[in-house]
Amino acid sequence: MTVDKHSAPTIEQLIDVVGNSSVGITVTDRTGAVLLHNKAQSVLMDGEGDHLGGRVLVDGVDGLSSLLARLEKAGRFENVRVTYRSADGRQERAAAVNAVATGSGDQTRIHWVSRPELGERLPVSNTSNEDPTSDAATWIRTVNEREHPTLAPTKEHESVLREFYELAPVAIHLIGANGTVMHANPADVALVEYTSSPSEYVGGHIRKIYEDQGLLDDFLARWDEDSPIINFRANFVTRDGAPKPVLIFSTAQASGGNVSNTRCFVFNDPEPQRARDAVSAFGWPA
Repeated sequence: MTVDKHSAPTIEQLIDVVGNSSVGITVTDRTGAVLLHNKAQSVLMDGEGDHLGGRVLVDGVDGLSSLLARLEKAGRFENVRVTYRSADGRQERAAAVNAVATGSGDQTRIHWVSRPELGERLPVSNTSNEDPTSDAATWIRTVNEREHPTLAPTKEHESVLREFYELAPVAIHLIGANGTVMHANPADVALVEYTSSPSEYVGGHIRKIYEDQGLLDDFLARWDEDSPIINFRANFVTRDGAPKPVLIFSTAQASGGNVSNTRCFVFNDPEPQRARDAVSAFGWPA
C-alpha cells in the first residue's frame, strides 16, 4: 500500500511527529552513520549522533555489525533487544529496536525505531499504588526536557521523512481533536488489517480499532491535556473483529487544552499473553 499523498501528513507534522516522538528514531546509511535522529534517540545514546563517532553505539550480541548483517540478509527486523551506550561508556540504556533497510549500495538508508525497555507505564490506574516518579514518567520527562539535536529533522529532510513515514517498521497514526484518524502509515493500516480498504479506517473515528471503549475515552481526554501514554498495553481490534495486542507510546501536539494531533507509535506487543493495562477505578463495559 502506498500512502495517498493528498492524505499524508504535512512536512511540519512529520517534523513534529518524528522530532518529538516518545520513542527513539534514527535514519542511517548502510554503515550505521547517522543522517538524522530525534530527542528520544539522544536520550538513549546519552549524546548526539554527530558526537558519537557518527554512528549508533550498540553493545552486546546484537551489536551494530550484527544488526547491519541481519538487515542486509532480511531487510527488516522487529523487537530486537539492544543496549545503547554513551561515548564514554558510563551510561547504558536497554531498548527494543525495529528496523528496515531501503535502497541498495551507497543509496541504502536504514530506518530505526527504538522503544525504551521500561518496567512501568503511563497512565496508571486511579487505584494504583505505583510511584508517580516511575521509569515511564522519568523517561518522557527526560525526553521532553532534552534539546533538539544538531541532526534533528528539518524541512531539508523532507524526502527522508516521507520515506520514513511510508516504510517505518512501526505503526504510526495521527489523531485529531475529535478523535478522527487524520493520517495512518502503511504499517498502521496493516496492523489492524485494513490494507485492502484503508478508507474504512483512515478518516474515521479511532474508536473503531479500540477493544476497550472506556479506555479510549480516557485516552482522548488525556491527549487534550498533552498527557503522555507510555509503554501501555491494550488490545486493538482488526477489521474482522479479532483482538490485536499492542504496546502504545503516544504524546500529543497540544496547546490551550486543545490537541492539534497525536504522535501515536504502536508496536506489536512482544508479550501478547500479558494482561492488558487499565486506568479506571472501575470496569468499563466492552
